[in-house]
Amino acid sequence: MSETKDRMSSLKTLPRRGAAPASPRFDITHGGLFDTSAAAYDRHRPAYPNAVIQEMLDLSSLRPDSRLLEIGCGTGQATLPLACRGYSMDCVDPGKNMISMAQEKCRQWPRVRFISARFEEAILPSGAYDLVFSAQAFHWITPAMRLRKAARLLRPGGSLALLYNYPAAAQGGALEMLSRLIHRESGGRLPPWDCADEVRGWFLELEGCSLFQRPSICRHSWHQRYSAEEYVGLFRTYSDFLSLPKELQQRVAAGIHRFIIRHGGSIRRSYHCFLIHALKEVTLTSASVR
Repeated sequence: MSETKDRMSSLKTLPRRGAAPASPRFDITHGGLFDTSAAAYDRHRPAYPNAVIQEMLDLSSLRPDSRLLEIGCGTGQATLPLACRGYSMDCVDPGKNMISMAQEKCRQWPRVRFISARFEEAILPSGAYDLVFSAQAFHWITPAMRLRKAARLLRPGGSLALLYNYPAAAQGGALEMLSRLIHRESGGRLPPWDCADEVRGWFLELEGCSLFQRPSICRHSWHQRYSAEEYVGLFRTYSDFLSLPKELQQRVAAGIHRFIIRHGGSIRRSYHCFLIHALKEVTLTSASVR
């Protein structure tokens, strides 16, 4: 894995792909699909670069006794690097299979506690956390309450951090050809991915509320090579793929596998790992955030 890093403090440095939404839009009812694919998710979803984890900690000015909350811990891909550092953490996730895998990874760190619940329904202490973070999961939280509840749980001046591994746009070569094939085989239901508007949406959502200040974006770029089996496995962890009828899933998976085998047996995919960070307004108390 090779990495490059750049910091973006405003939207001007993000490529524009049309009008930006007020916030990223997802069908949040699809969030429950992942728990049936927990093992595949843990095996095939890319991890978060160590540099991104450290950047999050540096921006949050954490102390050894800081208390952290993770929203949507999944199988613990972002949990484990922080557990290893000895932080006290509460980790919330509604998926019983996902959270069971995360617990197994972190069993030697007694300061990490897991709560099986949706974030919207989880009972958590107000004003108790120095960092509330979410890796690849914040879009599954009800938009009307996600920032407000996160702010209520943070101490004044505490940090909110969102981590997202987004695939870079396929531009030329085998990957672009494969993207077009997937779009065609899925009947147009799996279009090529473009993250620019989603990242812009997160920034605007933070900037447009009165609960947080100094939003910033940092991007780490890296790449990973996949075999045909691994790339099919990766797609079997995506909610838009999992929401397809089974026969259509099989057709798309067979097309991916056949294409990669015919083009050398592996494919290189580039990623941008975005860290979106903001501070809770220091004048806000938890009692003032309803």
